[in-house]
Amino acid sequence: MASPSLPDPVDILAFGPHPDDVELCAGGLLARASRAGQRCVIVDLTRGEAGTHGTPEQRAREAAAAAEALGLCGRENLALPDGALTVCEAMEERVVAAIRRWRPRLVLGPCLEDRHPDHLAAAELVQRAYYGATIARRAGGGLPPHRADGWVQYFGHLEPTPSFVVDVSEVWGQRMDAVRCYASQLRPGGGGATNISAPDFERRMETRFAYWGARIGARYGEPFRMDRCVPLDDPVAALRKRGGAVL
Repeated sequence: MASPSLPDPVDILAFGPHPDDVELCAGGLLARASRAGQRCVIVDLTRGEAGTHGTPEQRAREAAAAAEALGLCGRENLALPDGALTVCEAMEERVVAAIRRWRPRLVLGPCLEDRHPDHLAAAELVQRAYYGATIARRAGGGLPPHRADGWVQYFGHLEPTPSFVVDVSEVWGQRMDAVRCYASQLRPGGGGATNISAPDFERRMETRFAYWGARIGARYGEPFRMDRCVPLDDPVAALRKRGGAVL
């Protein structure tokens, strides 16, 4: 039984370097899991205070709205320094504590291959914390150790060969509703141009995920990477043709 001082365990715990990263890269997976009755939570590492557009207060409101759009059961922010994420003991302990607090079955984090320094640091912090959370004598907010079933990486600026692709066609509208919650980033009132604020951003995003969907015979797909093999009990069902597509 869960300790009364801790939330109920979750199925998926997703870490994002900044508010909006998880929605942009893996929002479909969370929307689909939430619809299936799984408990999903996002932990943002920073408040996005170093971003070109918006304020931390705006990002917090947008993150709360996006969490509701995805059907999440919780969201929190570790308030680590934006633009200065570092793989160090102090920051790693905060991530370990989050894993031990939420006790997920699956840990989701950024890919270890990316251009953004914060994304790279966040990816390594999550990787290290995933293992660190299992070690009883490891500091982690004074909480007992937890061993998740697996650690999965979502793709950001770069897209290496994925381990699997999730069909997010049925939740595409819900996923994009969550992304559009970040109006301060998508439709800023001024300041410099960014990738996400470009007028054709949504079109490029749709094209990107339509490509991965086509790879599995679906309209839209989200790619993910793992560091190990996973069992496939029914390859006939897994490799079935979708709508006559030859895969």
